Amino acid sequence: MKKIFGLFLGMIMMVSFVGGCAPKKNEVKTVDLKEVHAAVKEVLGEDYYPNRELTMEEIENLIGIKETDIEIVIAEAPMMSVNVDTFIAIKAKEGKGATIEESLEKHRKFLVEESLQYPMNMPKVNSAKVVRHGDYVFFLMLGKYDDRQEATDEERLEFAKTEVKRAEDAINKFFE
Repeated sequence: MKKIFGLFLGMIMMVSFVGGCAPKKNEVKTVDLKEVHAAVKEVLGEDYYPNRELTMEEIENLIGIKETDIEIVIAEAPMMSVNVDTFIAIKAKEGKGATIEESLEKHRKFLVEESLQYPMNMPKVNSAKVVRHGDYVFFLMLGKYDDRQEATDEERLEFAKTEVKRAEDAINKFFE
C-alpha cells in the first residue's frame, strides 16, 4: 500500500512539475520596446526610413489612441511627407491591447481606403500591418521601395509585403 501511495504521490508531483514549466497559452513575455525597435532597424538597415518621432498629440489626433491607454510608445514617421514609412510600437496599459489594436487597424484601413497617396506609396500602404502580442501592439508600414521599372502592381505589392514581413519576423522573435 505504501508503494502504491508513494508511486501515486510521485506521479502527482511529476505532473505538477511539467504543468508548472509549460508556458501558459495567453501569457506574453515582457520585452523592451527599445530592443524591438533596434532589431527592426537592424533588419531593414538603410531601408528604414522613419526619422522623426511622432508626438503624443499626433498619435491621438491621427490615430485616435489615448495617452491614458499607453504605458510605453515608440512611434516614428518620415520627415518628408512624400514617404509613408511608419513604425509604431506600443506597450498598452494592462488589458488595453485590443483597444490599441482596434485603433491602429482603423488607421490602417483609413490609409488604404480613404487617404490620398502618391502612386509609388500604394504598395507600401496596402501592405501595412498591425501585429499584436497581448498588450504589445505594432503598426508596420516599412521597408525598401521596389524600384524595378518592369514590375507589375501585383509584384510591387508582394515586394512590399515581403519587406513588412521582415520587420514582423524581427518583432515576433521577441515573443517566442
